Amino acid sequence: FFSPRQGSLWHMRPLVAAIPSPCCRCGAPVALVALPARHASLSSQFAPIFALGLVGEDDVSAAAELLVDSFFTPLQTEDAGPAAPLTSAESAMREERRRLTARGLEWRLGSRLQAPTPALALDSSLLLALTHVQTGEMVATAELSLRPRDGRLPAEFAVPPLFLLHSAGLAPYLCNLAVRRGFRRRRIARRLLSSCERLVSSEWQQSELYLHVDLLNQAAAALYRSEGYEPLPGFDRAAAASSIALPGRPRALNRYHVKRLPPAPPAAEAGAPPAAELGAPPAAELGAEAKPATLPAA
Repeated sequence: FFSPRQGSLWHMRPLVAAIPSPCCRCGAPVALVALPARHASLSSQFAPIFALGLVGEDDVSAAAELLVDSFFTPLQTEDAGPAAPLTSAESAMREERRRLTARGLEWRLGSRLQAPTPALALDSSLLLALTHVQTGEMVATAELSLRPRDGRLPAEFAVPPLFLLHSAGLAPYLCNLAVRRGFRRRRIARRLLSSCERLVSSEWQQSELYLHVDLLNQAAAALYRSEGYEPLPGFDRAAAASSIALPGRPRALNRYHVKRLPPAPPAAEAGAPPAAELGAPPAAELGAEAKPATLPAA
């Protein structure tokens, strides 16, 4: 009923910007919107190497490129070395995926792109991103929104939570937690996950966070298990029904998870980790590149 291709909802939430030109893509410096001063402790844990902020309308293309590189690259090129050159057909498919991902971000982030804020909202998602201070390159993302507690993965053009108040109860949901190749295994994903949890607890005043994990990704499953996320296998059928198969990958085995969040500590109590933890990959860290399931296409 609320499909953007069928109903008036599309006209109620028009795209806020055209897809940027290639010169604005991955690798180009981005200027995120800084978090309010009350969340300085969230940003300080990444300083001085990285900066944490909110994605604005000029950063959508860089975020889309990072997500495509993280979630839609064939498995055999993920872990080491440069990827094999793409064929013309694969390049066209990747470009279409990037365009769809960018438009999906514009749809879900809505008016928050023009006035980024960490506040809880019923009409839009929130996209946190991490940039390298020296180069301005976007190196990580994490998306937060309110979604029904029904175990289904939200679609690329997901219905805004404002229109889902009658459903199975709304709760904070995390997706699109991704770290760029070359910056993995530095505890970035773990720190970004912690930042999301603290934001949900302190800014949104919510006590739980939901996400999906692809059980075929053993590193991801281990990361979320170690961080206290509890699997909810009773929702496996709903998760499977809303999952999609991606080219070059087996169909994901997504499982719904939840974590009960402790009260957020006062900002003054949240210390920053040593910069060395983020600057070099510790040998024992195996889960920094793990991430929750990406959004399927509508």
